[in-house]
Amino acid sequence: MLSENIKVYRKQKGYTQETLAQALNVVRQTVSKWEKGYSVPDADMLEKLADILEVSVSDLLGEPAEPQAKSSDIEKISAQLAILNDQMAREVVRRRRNLRIVLTVIASVLILIISGIVVLFHSFGVEFGIGSGKVDNVEVSYVASSPFSQEDINEAIDKIEMDFMKDWNGCELTKIYYAGDEISKAESEIKGVETIVLLSEFKTYKQPGDSSLNENQTYTGWSWILIRTKDGCWEHVDHGYG
Repeated sequence: MLSENIKVYRKQKGYTQETLAQALNVVRQTVSKWEKGYSVPDADMLEKLADILEVSVSDLLGEPAEPQAKSSDIEKISAQLAILNDQMAREVVRRRRNLRIVLTVIASVLILIISGIVVLFHSFGVEFGIGSGKVDNVEVSYVASSPFSQEDINEAIDKIEMDFMKDWNGCELTKIYYAGDEISKAESEIKGVETIVLLSEFKTYKQPGDSSLNENQTYTGWSWILIRTKDGCWEHVDHGYG
């Protein structure tokens, strides 16, 4: 095979890929591609390669050596190189097609597995009170405010939804809204820092043994208290009735 013959004759001459490439006035990667069978030299380059390696073109192509190469042999060599290039191109296409099929199958299987795990984990979490709190279908009511912009209120709501999802296992947040300026102002005076109060409704399912919440209940008017930190973010500091 041409690729293997180039490599064998190169080593017999004591050439590295780099020195052979320099002799042929090509880059080393070109020689490497020839030896790996990724490409083949054209007819002129093949003759130059044979001269440098001190072998015949037929030797490189793997055919029995002949005393002299005839000028008409160039056409034969070009045809053989064209056939080799075509075979390599077909093989590359076949491998790429097979790889795409394999990757598509693997991706589909992974998606099915992940989807199944998510469904099972969610079902298991709701049934036994583990996993994360559910915030998929929260109804948000908007209440006008003088001290707070709607962006402030939205950021506070987002913070509570994140904490609920992380810490309130076996519960589902169904409603949340701003408690109003009077309640927030009174809480700000108590804490001595800008404070916002939210009110909510959430449902409980099966709870862990150490939970203070009742199972299968709906809690309404549950408050969430957040204070403004020095960096301007909302920090959840308390919650409950009161």
